[in-house]
Amino acid sequence: MKSSSRILIFLSLSLVALPAWAATPLAVEDGVLILLLGLLLIGIEAVTPTFGVVGLLGLLVFVVGASMMVNAGLLPGGDSAMGMGLVIATALLIGAFLLWVVMRFLRFRRITPMGGREEVIGAVAEATRHFTEHHQNEYHGYVRVQGERWQAHSATPMAEGERRLVNDVHGLVLILEHEAVSTMDGAPSTHK
Repeated sequence: MKSSSRILIFLSLSLVALPAWAATPLAVEDGVLILLLGLLLIGIEAVTPTFGVVGLLGLLVFVVGASMMVNAGLLPGGDSAMGMGLVIATALLIGAFLLWVVMRFLRFRRITPMGGREEVIGAVAEATRHFTEHHQNEYHGYVRVQGERWQAHSATPMAEGERRLVNDVHGLVLILEHEAVSTMDGAPSTHK
């Protein structure tokens, strides 16, 4: 069982026993601790991808702690409807924040990566300089792909301005195809 699952089970079981514990005299002083625990859980939700589970639990713990503080007269409005109204308004504000965090996280999960290996393979690369031979039948040089400068390797020599398709990516090095791309296959040449 993961440690996060154990923590959630412990907190859930603690909430089951909370109403009986809240009737004791110590509950008045501990309302602040419970309220802070709720705020801590809400903060954890803001930085971890738990889809709102920890945040919702934190909101519930926050409301319980704040209610205990209202019953003890520790919040503005004392033990009245105004004190509970303050707790409810704060809970709604925090709930709206949690909803915003969860919706933002879900939106980021749907966004497909805009770059990376898949974006570069098959793109047209244009040599910025003549490739130099490093080993037998292995030429190294620099190319421009989609406005970015990349280091590239080719099995055949490549002249400045020559265009080829990217065949593979090894780390930050592009592997180019053997044959040049004509201007009809790719975008128009920018080399003059």
